[in-house]
Amino acid sequence: MDDLLPATTLDAPGPPAQAGPARLRTAPLFRHSRLNRLADRGTRFVLLACTLLVVGLIGGILYFLAIRGAAAFIPMAGNTDKVATFRQVFLSTNWDPGDGHFGILPFVAGTFAVTGLALLIAAPTGVLAGVFIAKVAPPWMRTLMRQVMDLLVGIPSVVYGIFGLTVILPLVGHAWLADAPAAGFGVSAAILAVMIVPTIVSLATDAFESLPASLDEGSQALGSTRWQSIWRVLIPAARPRLLTACVLGLGRAIGEAMAVQMVIGNNPQWILLMRQATDQTPVLRFLFTPAATLTTELVQELPNTAAGSTWNNVLFAMGLLLYLITMLLILATRRLGRQEHA
Repeated sequence: MDDLLPATTLDAPGPPAQAGPARLRTAPLFRHSRLNRLADRGTRFVLLACTLLVVGLIGGILYFLAIRGAAAFIPMAGNTDKVATFRQVFLSTNWDPGDGHFGILPFVAGTFAVTGLALLIAAPTGVLAGVFIAKVAPPWMRTLMRQVMDLLVGIPSVVYGIFGLTVILPLVGHAWLADAPAAGFGVSAAILAVMIVPTIVSLATDAFESLPASLDEGSQALGSTRWQSIWRVLIPAARPRLLTACVLGLGRAIGEAMAVQMVIGNNPQWILLMRQATDQTPVLRFLFTPAATLTTELVQELPNTAAGSTWNNVLFAMGLLLYLITMLLILATRRLGRQEHA
């Protein structure tokens, strides 16, 4: 107990001091006991173990995908079929595993097409909604819309897929396509856009709220209107964080599988089918031709292939490619964050 007693200046030589000022001059000396030091070391060890566990899991997933994906191109123990070449897999549009053709270019193109369309819809919508919530909406509406965005983020992706399959597809097919099937990039991009908009809105709102109030006030003091201030001052000032929000939304869109699989049509030969279709304009052919992406093909075919076959190994190579694309997006987000703080 003596270790925890405060050291005061009451016993110091000199004239006696008042009780009040003596308390103000009190300087407590905290001395850690052996038990506290052991607790600190134990906490440090637990935190380090958790960090290493996360790093190990990420590295283990990458190692597993790399080994299984490399088996598609390099003879390894456990392979039951012949290996493929990089040209046959990454530079070919012919996907016919039963005939020995494993070109994954349609899936890569489909992934970038659907996510690009989704981002084209979600990015301006999310940024403008963030401007409205942060700078225009009254306080009660701002609170309400933040709660709505949080609810939308928490909705499972399969619910979006069911809604798109049972409501959006029949509605679009009846309105635009004379009751023809509406599966394809159009509805898939719309569903993905709805899924990633809450993420972009939340991050954009935080970006605008973190800006100094002097930027908006100074701009309006110089004669700018409210919208001129937002468009020419606030949005450029928040651009790094807005780009980060869009990249994070893109990362979620690329990795989405269930909702897209339910509305995209899952046709690996969509490029050939689009070329053969002549009864629609090019835009309608692109938006409403049943297609496929990396994630939808993995979910659909991976459980039905034999382990060690070329087909199975190529699917793992597709998973590795998807993993690397996601990691590149994360690194891009980190780089944008560093530019923001520079």
